[in-house]
Amino acid sequence: MPPQPVHKRVHPRGVFSRFKGNIEAITIGVKFFFNPERSTLIYPKEYIKLKDGYRGFIVLIKDKCINCGSCARICPAAAMKLIRLPFTDPKTGRTRMKLWPVINYNRCIFCGYCVDVCPTEALYHVPYHDVVWDTMEEAETDLEKFQKPPEWKTEKEGIPVRYVFDEKKGLVKVRVEGEE
Repeated sequence: MPPQPVHKRVHPRGVFSRFKGNIEAITIGVKFFFNPERSTLIYPKEYIKLKDGYRGFIVLIKDKCINCGSCARICPAAAMKLIRLPFTDPKTGRTRMKLWPVINYNRCIFCGYCVDVCPTEALYHVPYHDVVWDTMEEAETDLEKFQKPPEWKTEKEGIPVRYVFDEKKGLVKVRVEGEE
């Protein structure tokens, strides 16, 4: 004989117990709002100094590219695509069409699969991803634009900082020495 379900009676909570969690969350928010030691990043005057190996924007080295298309095939966000452009062979002087990779940074998730799969290391990461464009079209690249890292104005104008954990204060913003 199969087991019979057991019905438990749930006692209704009081009116104020429903809001207890919300009131606690608001109290914590207000406490940290008025905390003089809070650490807010004043962007773009300050920026977070990222560690070596950070996966930022992807850039192409055209001379190394063998036009295999592996980068476009592996891209999970379909940010990388191949465009057909005329190419003049320096040895024979003949012009023919060749496929070249370009990227749409609006779609890129910075996973690095394209960089990892490239057999000739024609793609590489730059150590930043916080670039501002005025229009969505500026984030789409052509072959010439894809060969240059996007301009990172924050590094020129801002102060590099890192966040470290302090037992008493929590996250604390610390200026990176030797940079500016």
